[in-house]
Amino acid sequence: MKKTRKINQPHLSIPVTLDEALESITSHDCSPSASHLSKLSDLSKEQLRIFRLSWSKLGDFQRQEVISKLAEIAEHNVEFNFDAIFKAGLEDRDQQVRLNSIAGLWENDEAWLMQKLLNILKSDKSTDVRIAAAQALERFCLIAELEEATLEHKEKLESELLDVFYNKEETTELRRRALEAVAPLSLSNVLRAIKAAYESGEMEFKVSSIYAMGLNCDLSWLPVLFLELENKDPELRYEAARACGELSQDDAIPYLIPVTRDEDKDVAIAAISSLGKIGDDEARETLESLVNHSDQVIREAAEQALHELELYNDPFSQRGLNLGSIFED
Repeated sequence: MKKTRKINQPHLSIPVTLDEALESITSHDCSPSASHLSKLSDLSKEQLRIFRLSWSKLGDFQRQEVISKLAEIAEHNVEFNFDAIFKAGLEDRDQQVRLNSIAGLWENDEAWLMQKLLNILKSDKSTDVRIAAAQALERFCLIAELEEATLEHKEKLESELLDVFYNKEETTELRRRALEAVAPLSLSNVLRAIKAAYESGEMEFKVSSIYAMGLNCDLSWLPVLFLELENKDPELRYEAARACGELSQDDAIPYLIPVTRDEDKDVAIAAISSLGKIGDDEARETLESLVNHSDQVIREAAEQALHELELYNDPFSQRGLNLGSIFED
């Protein structure tokens, strides 16, 4: 699901030309400023060609710095779009540039990027970049599920990601992220994979399986989540509490309320947040009582959850209006 973008336009008091912007990124004297880098937004094909010539002259550290700053500017300024540069960065020889390019494309949901991420997942020489690609593919699986994509489209994502998950020659981290990414798809093979991870006997896979249950939104996972809310391990209780909120079923409320008093504060906050997502009179009463809690962090979490509850229940809220267009662009 998309992140919320903040609008925070940098102060551009003096117009900057593309030549000046390119000169600033190739200079060894100082780091390029936001005002110069912003000129690289929405480049035409010819401008992109010129940019590539300058880009090819940069050292690894300079390219890393430029891509990192562009990603930061794009995240905080809705009017800037550097996707053409990030697309080129996916082919860069430097691992960190490729990682930052994937991060910079967090809002892009075009078909070319899905295919590129699948290619990276299979063949990039850096495991870290492959992990980033797997994590980025989660939103494409979510989009495919929510927008009711064709079965062929869903099965393509499923096949590529589950091939990685089941490949024991891959690292545990990569296999986990592949499972988490494919989790939104309501396909029988995905449910079997989540079940296999849960029953694997390996703690890391069990954590990912519970996270995946929340994304999968199949109500058959609820009894498992209720059981894990009482697990001795706080990481499993945390993921179970969070997943209950994703499934958003009233049945979870009696199980979540005791967890708001969990000895692990992160677990308690996860339960509080989930109550705000599910919401009913009993959840509201619990949250209202926690607003007066002695711990400031718990109080603030309860206040935020109450706010979330109001947004979910108000069909005319900004949140309600946005849900229907979450994948529009």
